Amino acid sequence: MDILTVIGSMGSLVLVTLIGYVAARAGFLTSEVRPRLSALIFNVTLPCTILASVGEVDSSAGTEQITWSFVLGTALFFVMLVAAALACLALRVPRDERPLYLFMGVLTNTGFIGFAVLESLFGGGSVFLGSIFIAVSNVFLYSIGVGVLTSGGEKNGEKNVASVRSFRMAGVLKNVLNVPMVASVIALVVFFLDVSLPGPVAQAVDMVGGATSPLAMMLVGLAIAEADLRRVLGNGHLWGFSAIRFLLVPAVCYLLLAPVVPDPLSLGVFIVMLAMPTGSMAAAIASTYGRPGELLSQGTIVSTIASFAIVPVLMALMG
Repeated sequence: MDILTVIGSMGSLVLVTLIGYVAARAGFLTSEVRPRLSALIFNVTLPCTILASVGEVDSSAGTEQITWSFVLGTALFFVMLVAAALACLALRVPRDERPLYLFMGVLTNTGFIGFAVLESLFGGGSVFLGSIFIAVSNVFLYSIGVGVLTSGGEKNGEKNVASVRSFRMAGVLKNVLNVPMVASVIALVVFFLDVSLPGPVAQAVDMVGGATSPLAMMLVGLAIAEADLRRVLGNGHLWGFSAIRFLLVPAVCYLLLAPVVPDPLSLGVFIVMLAMPTGSMAAAIASTYGRPGELLSQGTIVSTIASFAIVPVLMALMG
C-alpha cells in the first residue's frame, strides 16, 4: 500500500477525532452520553460491521486467510502480554504498577479503533478477519488478562478478596460471549455455507455498520477533551511504553513473520491489531476489580495519540 494512501486514511480518522473533540468542547458530546454511545457501538453498529464485511472477503483466498487468522489470533494475546512485560522491564516500571501496565498492553482498542483502521487501510474484508482475531484473543483476555490484573493487589485487602471472588468462570463466559462474538460466529457460518443475505437486509446492515468508525473516533475525541492533557502528556513512562509495546514489538513481529506467513492480508491484520492502543474500557474494568484506573485512562490517551503516527510507520515498513 502506498504510504500517501496510508497517511490519507489515518488523516481522515484524525479529522473525525478532532470533530469529536470540538463537539465535546461545544457540549454536544458529554461524559453522560459516553456509556450509552459505547453500548450502541458495541452491541449494534459493530456487529453490523462484522456481518457486512463477510461479502467483501475474497472467496478464493478466504479459507487460507481464516485459517491464518485463527492461528495468529491465538498468538495475539500472548504476544501482547510478552511485549508489555518487556516494556515494563526496559522502563523499570515500579512493581506495584506492573499489573496495570500489563493489562494496559493486552486490553487494546481492537474493536473500536481497530476496525476503523482496518477498514480504512485494507477494506471491508479485513474487518471480517479482524473479528476472528478479537473472538479468539478475548477468550484469553477475560481469563488470563484479568488474572494478571488482579495479581497485584494487597493479598489481604478487602478489594483484592472481592476481585478474586469475582474472577469466576461465569464472569469470564459473560464477557466472552458478547454480541460481537455472536456476530463473528454468524459471519463464519454465512461465509462457509456461502449464504447471501437478502438485498434489503445486506443494505441495512451495511448502512448501520458504516456508523461504527465515525462514532468510535468521536468517542476518542471526547476522551481527549475531558483529560488534563498537560499532565497526561508529561508522563514519560507512558510514552516509552507506547513506543516499545505498540511500535517496536509489532515492527519486530512483522520482520520475523513476513517470511513465514504466506497471506499478506492476515499478517497485515495481525500487525494492525497488535499496534492498536489501550482500550477505553481498561480503566473501568480495573476499577471493577479494585485497581486504580487513573493510570490506565492516561495510557489510553497517550497510546491513542501515538497510534496516529505509529500506524503509518508500520504500514511503511510493510510496504
